Amino acid sequence: MKNFSYLFRLIIIPAFAFIGPGLSAGTPESTLKVFRKFSEKLQSVKTISYHYTREFIYPAEDYHSKSEGEMYIDFSKENDLTGFRYQYKDETGFSVFNNAELFETSEEDRTIQISTKLKISDFEGLSALYNSMITMRNMLPTVIADRNMVKQVKDTLIGKKTFYLLSFQTQDMYPDYLGKAFKKTTQKIIFHNKIIVDKKSFLPVSYIQLKEGSRDINRTDFSDIKLNPAAPEEKSWYYSTYLKDYKEVKKESVTPISVGSPAPDFTLIQNDTGEKVSLSNFRGHPVLLEFWIKNCSYCINAVPELNTLNTKYRLSGLKIWGINTTDSQQAINQFVHRQKVNYTVLLGDAAVGKNYGISAFPQVVLIDKQGSVIYSGGLDMSVLDALISKNL
Repeated sequence: MKNFSYLFRLIIIPAFAFIGPGLSAGTPESTLKVFRKFSEKLQSVKTISYHYTREFIYPAEDYHSKSEGEMYIDFSKENDLTGFRYQYKDETGFSVFNNAELFETSEEDRTIQISTKLKISDFEGLSALYNSMITMRNMLPTVIADRNMVKQVKDTLIGKKTFYLLSFQTQDMYPDYLGKAFKKTTQKIIFHNKIIVDKKSFLPVSYIQLKEGSRDINRTDFSDIKLNPAAPEEKSWYYSTYLKDYKEVKKESVTPISVGSPAPDFTLIQNDTGEKVSLSNFRGHPVLLEFWIKNCSYCINAVPELNTLNTKYRLSGLKIWGINTTDSQQAINQFVHRQKVNYTVLLGDAAVGKNYGISAFPQVVLIDKQGSVIYSGGLDMSVLDALISKNL
């Protein structure tokens, strides 16, 4: 398994080329039999450790991100919130969830953040859980039960070894980090989910996610897998063990600005002209703010939708401002040019993001003519179109 990532890299591009010399998919019954056996194997796991590699490859954006670390999961603690506890360590630090607290350290500044009173939503966005063993273990029963979901099983040859290639398609939805639900997209997108499974152990080797019509690839690899490995020391599960070596910092809770709130004023620089733009100067116009970052596939997908809104309503007074509080001006300008953005883009700062409660991207805030927030959330085109039309 140690050399698998290298071998897989040789056959993953172009998209879909990695499928290899696929054999006949077989009957629906035989396909489901393999899916069920894989699911049952994951359900039977009590404790497991593995080397985890997560990689995003977005050619159109010239973006490539890779991270890796060591994961230990204990599924035997079937109580509390999630049915598991875990420890994950990489070069930036480590994170531990012990069924009661989640704490994360930073090696850069030797700090530790501790979260209690957790909710399921608190696990969304944790890098160690993205398309992980946990995701697959939770989502497979839903995939198997959904008769409308296209599923297929083939063989794929990697090096001199044959693996199962399990494929399933999802329309306009993708699994959340825990695999307990599928999240809806705002656009029509077919996702091709492909899981490479070892034929002997029936454990996953890779989970690849592709979008139809796109060369973007999201991939997670699992190597050095051990079932029932030696457990971490008991003291390692408690944050008090680390307080001598790491300084505790309070994690600020971020809540998106609520509907009915007055929109906080700001003055920002327009990226292409360098002119200052103040929200207060546009009282009497509905204003749509879209907070985005460069390396975000959903922000890329949002551009055509926002372009459509701008074309439809700009002559009626709507102002659309894309606000980026993270990337450099050069990166922002490259994004605007490449994606053919037709609305105004502003160079934001941390204060604006904090005032509007921005913690995910893209996040949208719609402000009426009187300066009050009338929408706050994701890019829901049907809701936004109706609200804009009503508030012109």
